[in-house]
Amino acid sequence: MSDLSTVPGLLENAATGSGVVSFLSSERAEVRIGELWRRSEHAAAYFLDTVGRDGVVALIMETSLDCLVSLLGAWRSGITTLSLPYPARSAQLEEYRRELLDIGRMAGVELLTLPERLAGLDLEGALRVTSFRECAAHPRRADVADPGEFVQFSSGSTGRPKGVRLSSSAIATNVTAILDHLGPHSEGVIACSWLPLSHDMGLIGMCLAGLASMGAPWRGRRLALMPPERMVARPSRWLQACSEIGATVTSAPNFALDLVVAHPRAVPASVDLRPLKVLIVGSEPIMPGTLRRFGRAMTPLGFDEAALCPAYGMAEASVAVTMVRPHQRWRSTAGGADGAEVVSCGVPLRCLEVRAPAGWEAAGPIAVRGASLLTGYLGEAASPVDGSWLATSDLGFLSEGELHVVGRADDVLVIAGRKLYPELLEETASRHEAVRAGNCAAISDGSGGYLIVAERRRASAGADMPDACRWIRHELSVRGGIAPTAVVIVSPGSIPKTPSGKLQRKRLGQLHRRGELAVEAELQFGRRP
Repeated sequence: MSDLSTVPGLLENAATGSGVVSFLSSERAEVRIGELWRRSEHAAAYFLDTVGRDGVVALIMETSLDCLVSLLGAWRSGITTLSLPYPARSAQLEEYRRELLDIGRMAGVELLTLPERLAGLDLEGALRVTSFRECAAHPRRADVADPGEFVQFSSGSTGRPKGVRLSSSAIATNVTAILDHLGPHSEGVIACSWLPLSHDMGLIGMCLAGLASMGAPWRGRRLALMPPERMVARPSRWLQACSEIGATVTSAPNFALDLVVAHPRAVPASVDLRPLKVLIVGSEPIMPGTLRRFGRAMTPLGFDEAALCPAYGMAEASVAVTMVRPHQRWRSTAGGADGAEVVSCGVPLRCLEVRAPAGWEAAGPIAVRGASLLTGYLGEAASPVDGSWLATSDLGFLSEGELHVVGRADDVLVIAGRKLYPELLEETASRHEAVRAGNCAAISDGSGGYLIVAERRRASAGADMPDACRWIRHELSVRGGIAPTAVVIVSPGSIPKTPSGKLQRKRLGQLHRRGELAVEAELQFGRRP
């Protein structure tokens, strides 16, 4: 068995297996892991011939065979590799172009590799550009497997994304810890993922872990990758794909479960989810109501709610920090002034430790330490790790050894001396049938109160939006004790999000103050509950 302590070692080990990688796009492709690894020799040679062993290459990731061949080639060549975030839904092309140029200058990028659909991006000659197809088709081969540094970007939900520098050994440690955490379910894995490969959960948590599982001792059988836009356009495609290949492992953020539950009839009755043993839920706050609704809706299709594995992770830890063990049924803890319910994200992986206050009432900063942490941030000389601990911007608490995450320190609202967590307010507001699942935000009103901004469901056109505003205010007043000063209903697609789907509350507040939101209804209520 090959050395499993580096990413190239994990992939070289996987190449000895018989696993298959499938691409579920409009033009389907399939390749065995051994062939994928051999093809990556051409991309490795391209990068070494172009920038040399000390070079720096950036990739704007897409879900395609040529992209994966190029990434594996970059990883095995030992060069410094950056995975750049795809343009956010709300981003202007000019803004995105400036961001790429800034990152290129900061990291000393010598070559930018991108999808052909972005080939027309004008980078003023500042960066040399190539396509994934050109890399994968390089005539020369380089049979190398050298570990290099990898840079992935944080989500950017509260500000500009940070470049997280990771060693090959840190990533490999996290991946093997994930597989170990899955226990018996890591053997013979059939994985299905629609998550973007420009995001840590999609790239490392599902794609790399799925590839690594194909080697001994796990002997994974298949990894199916679907472009995220196909799932978002029709959420039922995700579960249909799981059914078609008999997936045993998949993953999704909370909002994706909401999307499926919002259109349960779109999932064909022929879908069979009995083989699905692990559904990792992470990347954003996890709502108990969402888990319950999804479990109930999918039970007729053979889904076992015990397969839901809430998790907590971050780019700075490679990806996963804690996770509920498969078939250890997820649970929640109620507390706080309003008796809110918070889902447990499970226990730490074997390579990490977590520090947080004990109990709901003491919820506070979360810190992490262990072997899969970052070595630093791109462009910053000082290490963010203090005495082996990395302080996060997340708030939570420990109960019976399990981590419960209540929100981010940057987003907490302090109203009348009380701390309110936006995620819990948003979960309540999202229960109205006119609100689009996963597209509701609680933000400061700038005068000591808060307001709710919610996107209208596309199917709710013509509904009584002022009535929806009044219902949301009443529910928040009853459940939380403090009502919003205003409720704003906006058109679908108005709320800014990161490329990985996280709410950008700070940017939303700026858009609201500037009057740049597509408002369909807005009711002002003042300060009385």
